[in-house]
Amino acid sequence: MLDSVVSVLTSGEIIAYPSEGVWGLGCDPHNRDAVKKILKIKERSMTKGLIVVGSRISHLEKFANIKKYEKIFKSKWPGPHTWIFPTDKAPEWITGGSKSIALRLSNHKIIKNICDAYSGAIVSTSANKEGQKASKTINEVRNNFPDIFYVKGETGNLEGSTPIQDIVSLKWIRR
Repeated sequence: MLDSVVSVLTSGEIIAYPSEGVWGLGCDPHNRDAVKKILKIKERSMTKGLIVVGSRISHLEKFANIKKYEKIFKSKWPGPHTWIFPTDKAPEWITGGSKSIALRLSNHKIIKNICDAYSGAIVSTSANKEGQKASKTINEVRNNFPDIFYVKGETGNLEGSTPIQDIVSLKWIRR
């Protein structure tokens, strides 16, 4: 199954997968066309940034100077917590054109397996149309996105999407 996931991601296509609390949509964050596909099917503006999730620090270092904030991020990582980092090296199609990026070092088994097999980070955005409730089951995802590749599995213990916090100011974006 992981060979298929890697093949789908490598070919610029989208996957749906269970995350810490909801179902997510993912693709290669370095592939502008794949990111555009996600934004299009979600009916989401390109000016809203996307989360990038990895299973190793090395996956996330490509997007921001995260080592500078190691003492802070280690308080929540690995785990279901998304930090907003300042960046000058993340692609604008991921940041929405801002100077920051949302990153998460996950300990969710399926996300870890995907990222380890892919040898890199993936986009992580909730599997729903803009303004709709995040999908909690694979059937909800299939109703909205019938033509994408599904990674079977269960979501984690969170009630909803991961909390998001700014790593510099510690201000909460989403609790």
